[in-house]
Amino acid sequence: MNRSILLDKKLKCMSVIKNMSVREYLQMVEKAYQNRGGISGQREALKQKTAISIRNRMIEDIKEGTILPPVVIGIVTDAEQYKKVEKGEIAYEQLITNDTVEQLSIIDGMQRTTALMKAVSEKEEVNQRELRVEYWISDNSNSLLYRMLILNTGQVPWNVRRQIEIVFSGIVKEIKEHVAGIEVFEIDDSAKRSKGGQYQADGLVELFLAFGARTWKINTKEKLTDEFTRHDFLQSSGETDLVRLFCEVLECMVQMDILLDAKYKKKEDNSEEKKEENSIEKFKSGKELFAGQPARIGFVAAAGEKIMGRPGDERDKEKIDSSKKKFKNAILNVIRNLEKKNGDELAEYIDFATLNQVMERRTAKVGDYERELFYGAFKVLVEEDGELSSLGICWRAF
Repeated sequence: MNRSILLDKKLKCMSVIKNMSVREYLQMVEKAYQNRGGISGQREALKQKTAISIRNRMIEDIKEGTILPPVVIGIVTDAEQYKKVEKGEIAYEQLITNDTVEQLSIIDGMQRTTALMKAVSEKEEVNQRELRVEYWISDNSNSLLYRMLILNTGQVPWNVRRQIEIVFSGIVKEIKEHVAGIEVFEIDDSAKRSKGGQYQADGLVELFLAFGARTWKINTKEKLTDEFTRHDFLQSSGETDLVRLFCEVLECMVQMDILLDAKYKKKEDNSEEKKEENSIEKFKSGKELFAGQPARIGFVAAAGEKIMGRPGDERDKEKIDSSKKKFKNAILNVIRNLEKKNGDELAEYIDFATLNQVMERRTAKVGDYERELFYGAFKVLVEEDGELSSLGICWRAF
C-alpha cells in the first residue's frame, strides 16, 4: 500500500492527508453539493451570540493567514475501485473525478468551510492559501457514518440527525441498490406516494435512526436529546454493518407493503350508512398501512430490538445473524399468508376493523400513541414467528 495511506482495520477505511489550495478545495466542495443548494444550508444556523462571535473571529483569522485543522472528506466508492486503491494499482486522486465528486461528503468541517467561503468573498487572495484535507475512503457508507459520529472529536455528538444527513446521500444510494422494489422520492421531489413501496428520503433518515437506536422514541425535529438513545444508536453502528442490516429489514417491510397494496384494495360503497362508517376509518386498503411513519417506525424499531437486542444489549455477530434469520422468517410467514388468502378471508386476516377501532382512542400525543401501538404490534408479530390466525392479535397487543 502507498505509504501516504493509512488503513483503518476496524472500519475498513483508508485515510490520506493532502495539502491543496483553498480555491481547489472550495471548487471540489461546490461540485459535491451543487444539487443541494450549497454548503450553508447543510447545518443549523449559528444563532447564539457566542457562536456567531467565534465564527466571525475564525473568518478574520483566516484572512490573516491562520492554519485551520484538516477538513475531513468522505468518499464512498465501489468495492473494485477500493481494492485497486488499496493495492496501489490506481491513485486515490482518480476517485475524485467529475463522475464521482457528488458522492463526496464533508464529515468534519462544515463550519470551517462556511468560514472559508466568507473569508474568500471578503479577501480574494485567501484562495491562494493552502489547507490540509483528510480523505476517508471506503466502499461502505456505514464506515464513514461511524467515523463521523465517533472519531471526529472523541465524544458522542449532540445532533446525530444533522450529522447523518451529511452522509445520507450515500446511504440512500445503498438503499436503492440493495432493497428490491423500493422507490425513493428525494427531499426536493414533489411526487406523492401512489402505491406500496414508495417513500420519501427524509422519512428514511428517521427510520434509520429508529432502527439503530432500537426504539420508536425518536425526536428528529432538532436533535436526539436523550443520551441513552444516542449511545444505543452509536453502539449499533459500531458493532455491525448497520446500513446493510437496515436494508435487509427495510426490504421485508417493502415486500409486505407492496403485497398489501396489490392484494387488498379499497372497496367503494356509496350508501349513506357506509359513508358515515368509513369517515372514521383510517385504514381502508392495504396501501394505507405503511403510508405513514407510525407503522414504519414501529416496524423497524421492533426489528432493531429483535435483531440487535434491547437498548444497551451488546450482541456478537453470530447472535445478530441468528436473530435476523428468525425475524425474516416471521415476516416471510406473514407474506405467505397474505399471498394465499383472498376476499373476505384476506380481510379477516388483515383485520383493519380492529386496527381502526384501536386507533380511535384519543390521547394527548396521538403520534406517540400510534408509534408505540405499531411497535407493540410488530413485536408480537415477530415473537409469534408470524404464525398468527389474524393480524388483529397484533393490533390488540397495545
